[in-house]
Amino acid sequence: MQPMIEKITSDIWLLTGKRKGRYPHSHSLYLRAGGGVLVDCGSNWSEIETLAEQEGIAAVLMSHYHEDHFLYLHRLPETEVWASLADAPALESMDALEDCARAGTNWARSFRRIMQKRFNYRPRPVARRIQHGENLSIGNLQVEAIVAPGHTPGHLCLHFPAEGILFLGDYDLTDFGPWYGDRRSSMEQFRTSGAMLADIGAKINVVSHQQAIHRGDIHQQMTTYLQHIDRREEALCAFLRRPRSKEEIIARRIVFGEQCRGAWFDYGEWALMSKHLEKLMQSGEVIELEGHYQCL
Repeated sequence: MQPMIEKITSDIWLLTGKRKGRYPHSHSLYLRAGGGVLVDCGSNWSEIETLAEQEGIAAVLMSHYHEDHFLYLHRLPETEVWASLADAPALESMDALEDCARAGTNWARSFRRIMQKRFNYRPRPVARRIQHGENLSIGNLQVEAIVAPGHTPGHLCLHFPAEGILFLGDYDLTDFGPWYGDRRSSMEQFRTSGAMLADIGAKINVVSHQQAIHRGDIHQQMTTYLQHIDRREEALCAFLRRPRSKEEIIARRIVFGEQCRGAWFDYGEWALMSKHLEKLMQSGEVIELEGHYQCL
């Protein structure tokens, strides 16, 4: 059985998330310096609790505001929270979180309920707002903050130059592919950020879901990962050879597959497909007429 805590270096530890870091969990990093800094809080509460008791957690550094990363944050109510300048408001306010997620009127009530009941969202003041390029001294660790927009506006990656380690967060190289369904997410920014992170050339690349550690050059993995964006768009265009309603597009389940049913997946499917529709309509490749979409 894979250990839940893996010591990448003496001061940088990996906490493997439940279900191998699959949603609704994620992997965490623990920086055994500066009083102890936990990077994201959605991995495994028993291990986080043990670390808090035995090593100490002075701060939780959130890579971004998504629910699978703040899942256990409410259990550390007195711990200082750090986040990027752009993503901090969504951690501080449910209104801001909903606005970022673009839940929309159809899902607004269920979105709030799910965030509060299933994911234990509690507004938290962000004590430290981190900007792109900022150098963080955490004990003896020197960390370069890299804001990689696309997934969220302020998605925060961490580069440890001396150790040759890069934490990519939700640029996670999984076979599901990218998420860019939030209101201020961007497919093009996602592509740019993904390529930029691969170009850093870290010896050890750590991501938030599924296989946590990727060693060496990740250019090919990143290319394959980003190609999911094109495949989704191709599948959507093929489906729109005749007029289709929003409901039909959601039911087609291009992203999640037909086995994923229910309002939560309706929300996720439309969040991503609507991004493609916006792009295709702007380019004139898709038209909307009386609530139906069709490729020209």
